[in-house]
Parts: sequence; structure tokens; C-alpha cells
Amino acid sequence: MTYSRRATHAGSWYEGSPNALKALVDTLFSTASKSPLKESEKMIGVISPHAGISYSGNTASHVYVHLRDYIYGHKGRSITRIFLLGPSHHKGFDGVEVCAAQRYETPFGPLVVNAKVGQEVEKELRAAGVPVGTMHRMTDEDEHSIEMQLPFISHLLHYPPNGYKPAMDRVELVPLLIGGTNRKMENLIGSVLSKYLKDNQNFFVISSDFCHWGARFQYMYHYEKAEYPDIGDAIISMDHEGMRLLEARDMDGWYKYLSTTNNTICGRRPISVLMAALDSKKEAVVRFLHYSQSNRCKNMSDSSVSYAGAIVTLDESGDKSAP
Repeated sequence: MTYSRRATHAGSWYEGSPNALKALVDTLFSTASKSPLKESEKMIGVISPHAGISYSGNTASHVYVHLRDYIYGHKGRSITRIFLLGPSHHKGFDGVEVCAAQRYETPFGPLVVNAKVGQEVEKELRAAGVPVGTMHRMTDEDEHSIEMQLPFISHLLHYPPNGYKPAMDRVELVPLLIGGTNRKMENLIGSVLSKYLKDNQNFFVISSDFCHWGARFQYMYHYEKAEYPDIGDAIISMDHEGMRLLEARDMDGWYKYLSTTNNTICGRRPISVLMAALDSKKEAVVRFLHYSQSNRCKNMSDSSVSYAGAIVTLDESGDKSAP
């Protein structure tokens, strides 16, 4: 049964008023730093956090300001679909659930869901042996990992840089919720999505926070305690090790790191799916642009959540060095 997904976190996790939300995102974009792409690079995805916008919005804006500029540039004008991969925080299931909504409501107006492509992906995942189902409306509206990308996506689609036609009529969404997986299943999902990643019409948004540290998260691991006796330094260093492994596209190292630290990166499965989809693309570059925390832990009774934002590009010249 199709439905229009309500913006259930508007007014709490982010501003529900269009004017207030626009003013906030305008400010975030105006202060976000930019790392210009090389002429040979094309953007194919981002990794972006999904906490309340007052916590992670600054980090998210550093990646979305690049998407805003890219999607209205000569290469990005071919983009007509944004795949949204988010982790499930409330419902336990294996594999993937595909969105059944017709549209996602946002304070700036609705964004259309491409049901046809979603159904194609569902069919291909099933053929590959991946457990796959349809997302129930309650699951969809309870989950925040996908919705928290929409204040930025909807803003950049409705409010382009000066002189450009808004892109909201040409760009549709393909939301996918990622449940329980292992490395084999992540590789299977990635192999299915790799053909979509090759298509210039598609762009991928991977939703993930990084470390959730503290008793309230049932995670108090002290990373490399001898080298980093200060717990705040240890958490930051642990996150950055994971970021370096992703930038190096060292998947054996990434999975060993997750096994050793059990770092509570809630979107580690969607991230791993993206990396699997990139597997055959030697020219792919993962570049982290910003890192922040809700709080810097000073002692073992503290808690914090970490946020990291990255852009993913293909360097068509074959040069993988950053600009």
C-alpha cells in the first residue's frame, strides 16, 4: 500500500517552519568550507550524519554544499535519482527493506519517490539471494536516518544557486533501509547497486553517525589506552582510524577494525555496502571533509556521539590524489 511519508521529525529534530529551516540551512551552507573538485572528478555519493540538526548539521552541511554546487554544474545536471541508504534503528530484520512511499513530505514541499527503480532493485536483490522486503509505513515514519538527510536535500533541490532552475522536478528518491547483514551479504547488496553507481543519473547518500560512546550507549571501550590515556583523545583517534581505512578503501582493515573496536558506527552496514559497490572502481576516491562531536568526553561518566562527513568521487583521469 502506497502512502505519503510525513516529516515526522520536523519541529523536533529540525525546524518545522520552512522559513526557519531555510534560514538555518542557508547559514550552514554559507559557513561550510569547500574543497573544489578537479575537472576530471565527478561526485557519486556522500556519507552524512543523521543526528538532530543542531548536533550534526554543521558536519552534514560540509558535504551537502558540495552536492548543491555539483548538481547544478555541467556534470551534475544528469542526476535524476538520489539513492538514500540508512540503518534501521527501531526494527530488527535481515537484509534490505525498500521504501513503498509515493513521496516524502518536507517543510519545503514533497519529494517524489521513484517506485519503479525501487521495485527493480528489490527484484535484483532477491535474485542475488539477499533477504528483501517492503518498508511498512510505521517503520518508515519511525526511522530518522533517512529523514535527517532531507532538510539538506530538499533545500538544495528547491533553492538552487542564483540563476539556476530548481532541480526538485527532475530528481527523485530511492530510499533503502539496511538491516542485519554480514560481509558476504554487504558484498551481494553492493554488487547489485554497483550498476546503479555507474549510471550518471544516480547519486548515493549514505546515512551514518560515528562513535556513540558512554554508559547510555552501553559502549565504553578505551581505544589504545596506553597511547591515548585521555578518553576524549581516544574516541577521536578511534574514529579517525576508521575514516582513514575508508579513505584507503582497505576493506580487510575496515572489517578487522570493526571487529576489534566494535565502534558503534550505526551506519557501518550502509557504509560497507557503498564500499562493496565501489570495489571494481579503482578511480574512486573517498574524502572525509569534516568531523565533529556532540560533546568531548572528559571522563568515564561522560557521553558523546561523533559525526563525520565525506564525499565520494570518481577521478576519470586515473589520478586518485586529492585536489
